[in-house]
Amino acid sequence: MKKILFLLFLPLCSLAQTASKYIQEGNSKANVRNYKDAIQDFTRAIELNNKNADVFYYRANAYGNLKDYKAAINDYAQAIVLKADLTNAYLYKANAEAAIQDYQAAIIDFDRAIALGPKTADMFHYRGNAKSNMSDYTGAIADFTTALQFTPNNADLYKYRGLAKNNNNDFTGAIADYNMAVKLSPNSAEIYQYMAGSKASINDYNGAIADYTKTLSLNPDNAEAYFYRANTRAKLNDFKGAVDDYKKAAAINPNLKNLLLYMANAQSSLGDSNGALDYFNKAIAQFPRNANLYLYRGIIKSDKKDNHGALEDFNKAIALDPKNGDAYQSRSFSKLALGNYEGARADADSAIKINPNSISAYVTLSKAKMAMKDTAGVITDLTKAINLNSKSDEAYLSRGDAYRDLGVPLAAINDYTKAIAINPVYTYAFLNRAIEKTKLGDYAAAVTDLEKLISIAPQQQNGYSRLGKINNFYKYTNNGVQIFNKAIALNPANADFYLYRGEAKAATGDAKGAMADYNTGVLKASKNITLLLKRGLAKADAEDNNGAIADLSNALKIDSLSDSTALVWQARGFVKAKLKNYKGALADLDRAVSIYSNDETFLIRGDTKMAMKDYAGAADDYHNAIYMNDTNVKAYSHSGIAKSSLGDAQGVKEDFAAVFKLAPNNPDLYIDRAAAKINLKDLNGAILDCNTAINLDAKNGRAYLQRGLAKIALDDKTGGCADMNKALSMGAKEASDFIIKYCK
Repeated sequence: MKKILFLLFLPLCSLAQTASKYIQEGNSKANVRNYKDAIQDFTRAIELNNKNADVFYYRANAYGNLKDYKAAINDYAQAIVLKADLTNAYLYKANAEAAIQDYQAAIIDFDRAIALGPKTADMFHYRGNAKSNMSDYTGAIADFTTALQFTPNNADLYKYRGLAKNNNNDFTGAIADYNMAVKLSPNSAEIYQYMAGSKASINDYNGAIADYTKTLSLNPDNAEAYFYRANTRAKLNDFKGAVDDYKKAAAINPNLKNLLLYMANAQSSLGDSNGALDYFNKAIAQFPRNANLYLYRGIIKSDKKDNHGALEDFNKAIALDPKNGDAYQSRSFSKLALGNYEGARADADSAIKINPNSISAYVTLSKAKMAMKDTAGVITDLTKAINLNSKSDEAYLSRGDAYRDLGVPLAAINDYTKAIAINPVYTYAFLNRAIEKTKLGDYAAAVTDLEKLISIAPQQQNGYSRLGKINNFYKYTNNGVQIFNKAIALNPANADFYLYRGEAKAATGDAKGAMADYNTGVLKASKNITLLLKRGLAKADAEDNNGAIADLSNALKIDSLSDSTALVWQARGFVKAKLKNYKGALADLDRAVSIYSNDETFLIRGDTKMAMKDYAGAADDYHNAIYMNDTNVKAYSHSGIAKSSLGDAQGVKEDFAAVFKLAPNNPDLYIDRAAAKINLKDLNGAILDCNTAINLDAKNGRAYLQRGLAKIALDDKTGGCADMNKALSMGAKEASDFIIKYCK
């Protein structure tokens, strides 16, 4: 972003006669770009009269045009001493300071030039450049915006403001500026290349590829454009196109950093890791003294878990280039994989000595220390990396990972959040933060992070998979079906995506659509236990209980021992109980409890025991359910019913007192208490509870059924049968048996 002002030489008005002659001759020579001889004339004039600001200013201009910026700065400074209001001296001095990368001094002098005036576009333009080089992108944007007020058709200003916005993570704003620059300078390959980079940053990979293609049409020899277009194609999994572009880049400039590595990685992604190795083997045969070739071949071997072979290549790379920090870093990872932690740490230290400002080197060292259980050292190293560059998203991500590995999830989340603040499209940070939030049970926040990840990187399947694995993810988003529509379009062979879309559809009440997805998933993965479980439960909900038993039994044939099968045993026990196969249900539920139990397991087993009239056993299971989840309202109310059958009136009172504190307006709880009161012969109390339930939900068939039973017990057959018939009309199917028994 450096740009040097062309320095002008102005005519002399009033100097001593002899000095004037030298100045005139100096200006004449400078105007034909004979700056060296012009400087000699200006020097003679200064020897005759060293109090004239203009002659120092002219000589400074000549030095500047010869790129002797330090001499120019000294002369501008002297001119300013002699004439403090010499605006152009401040301006050109600032420009010379920027040329030697003393941006802080340059900004101070630009400030003085602007304060003196008259203000020009160049003042703000070049101060904006200096601020950009100081990473003050917000200040740079403000200066470029002011400069555009003076020259609104300056393509360079839009280009530079676009670069500053890009570096400030305002990629959309950058693209808007590049579009303006393109309108003003339609044949600038550079602008299209910058715009492509910004589009890639917001994952508009197709747009980025189009812009790189335009860049190459304007400049076919741009190796970097081929290289970056290849990287972008790899993001879209177009690895063949990527390899073709890498080869074109290599034909123009084979020394582009990481070019050979990315080319080999793309070949590996095509499933041709052997082809990638073959590429490096041939390259090494042609260039046996190229250290980077051994380095990259070692990395490919490391990815293939051939750490011994990788180590040999890294050793060779270091022997050829002892100052190759990347080789030490890579060798450190291989030594870690081979259990040589001391060696890994030593190599990481060497990488830091070679490049003490390398964030990656500190990350490598932290991994070595983690392996050696030097947990304090891990955080210290990553904190050093952050101190080196507080805007390094990589450093915060790595320290977050370290806190994660140390089991400090809140600290990990804090660092991931900082990484995201620096880089709002940092997919790894969103992914890792979501994982830690999931561990803490903050499922809603985890789902939000994964939805953001998917919006940033819709081509990455990991985001979809992680989202689907969150327990009941569909409760925390309204976009479940749409998200997994995209996932299936991305990879229609992934059976889990049909599972997750089925769950999302079921949550919206689309039972038919859910079943269709479960069926498709099972066709693609017939041994997927979770799919069989979900389909079995869906069949049970549709009253296809035999079909449900078949699916659940098939799942248990695949795996009947691991912890994950506890839910399958529980589900099959539940369905068997629906079929009144209580003995078989109890056997399955006992098996579930022996593997891994939760409150629902005990609740279902308690209900099964109730049906078998084992009221004491049921009460014990409900107690266990409450112990595991003291907000399970069904466990409290069913416990009250079981205790009523045992004649434990006090226990009934305590259970319902506890449950009404949790859900005071739940009509089902009043119906359950009515059932308990019937068992305790408090028939009028039962009717009052049913009345309350009906007031809360006038369409609750169970309330009418229970009230009908209470009335029958009070010998009010007419009222009782009327309530039972109403219950049946409202969908309470169990009312049918009671009507046959009491109302015929």
